[in-house]
Amino acid sequence: MFDYNTRLVILCAGLLGVIAGMVGVYLILRKRSLIGDAICHAALPGLAISFLAHVSVGGDGKNLLWLLVGAGLSGTAGSLAVIGLRRWSNLKEDAALGIVLSVFFGIGMALFSVVQQFEQGNAAGLENFILGKTASIVASDATTILGSSLVVIVALVLFRKELKLLCFDSLLATSQGWPVLMMDLLLLGCVLIVVIVGANVVGVILVIALLVIPPASARFWTHSLPKTIIVSASIGASSGILGALSSLLIDRIPSGAAIVLSASGFFVFSMFLGTERGLLWRAWSLGRQRRKADQEHVLRAIFELLESQGKSPQAHGQMRSEPVVLSDLVRMRSWSATRLASAVRQIGSQGWTTLNADGAASLTASGIQQSIRAVRRHRLLELYFARWADLSPDAIDRGADYTEHALDDDLLAELEKDAIVMGESIDLPKSVHPIGS
Repeated sequence: MFDYNTRLVILCAGLLGVIAGMVGVYLILRKRSLIGDAICHAALPGLAISFLAHVSVGGDGKNLLWLLVGAGLSGTAGSLAVIGLRRWSNLKEDAALGIVLSVFFGIGMALFSVVQQFEQGNAAGLENFILGKTASIVASDATTILGSSLVVIVALVLFRKELKLLCFDSLLATSQGWPVLMMDLLLLGCVLIVVIVGANVVGVILVIALLVIPPASARFWTHSLPKTIIVSASIGASSGILGALSSLLIDRIPSGAAIVLSASGFFVFSMFLGTERGLLWRAWSLGRQRRKADQEHVLRAIFELLESQGKSPQAHGQMRSEPVVLSDLVRMRSWSATRLASAVRQIGSQGWTTLNADGAASLTASGIQQSIRAVRRHRLLELYFARWADLSPDAIDRGADYTEHALDDDLLAELEKDAIVMGESIDLPKSVHPIGS
């Protein structure tokens, strides 16, 4: 880290990760991730043509400015071709992207075979732009990357509201007179800058990975657009830094591949442990929701079983309900004994039930309140279904079982208003079907 070249490489790789992560978020939201791939492949003919043009004027064909300008012009032509095919033909976007990607890539490979026949380059000078080579970065490259990064960041900040509207509702933007085509071109221009900047870091082929993987990883952590952009930029920067270090410390590891592998590691980590959409988080969240639903069902089953026996728990002045036998609850809920025992243990740990010496369960004072709340929510929903849906009582009961746990206070208030219209009590409505049936 005390080496000047190492700090330069890390700075450039980190900056590339930041801008690629930021631009990639909008590409994913716009459902245009593959257009980055098309632009990356469309840049290949530009590299070869620039090489040949520079050789034709007496150069060695490896001038950085010429190569980057060629890649930029070729990438621009590719992006305009995609837009043109979509706008003035009946082709869908995936077909237009496939055509442009394959055609430009084929032209690039054909031109590279021509380049290999020249003594000045033999294509070795272009390999850095295909696969990336961070070790070749010099101070002038760093200045170019820094300036380009600032341009992209400023553009995204200044037009963040317009880009947000474009990504989430382009039809609304069109109906309100917003220049959707210009905003698309702005986004494509940012992608093009990322491709040009990334050509000397990870190579034009692998830039698409930094445009897709960091924002895809960020989606596992948050649903907020500003937070997604920040997380994506952070993952992109971390991937660039870790990949560059790996390439510098481990012999024969291409920098582009190392950066992409680092990004892939962050993606796998996010996919499993992301706090919004991560697989393990979702499994834990679904398990928690199921346990909560089971607890509410058991509390309601205990209350309704006592109610069918004429022993309804009272909301006020009762410290403990009459006991119920767990085997009766098994028949009432059609559950396995193991699942019921687990739910009873859970509500017991909450202090809502107690078990006597015979294993029968009684509701505590707090358990009575919780059971009445569960019964009330369920029956208000049953009344709503009975009024508006032509269903059998059993179907109404099952429908209420599936949906009652998603009720918030606003929806509950709407159900109460509907019950009042029907002339029902909202304190504890009657069941629409016989209890225990």
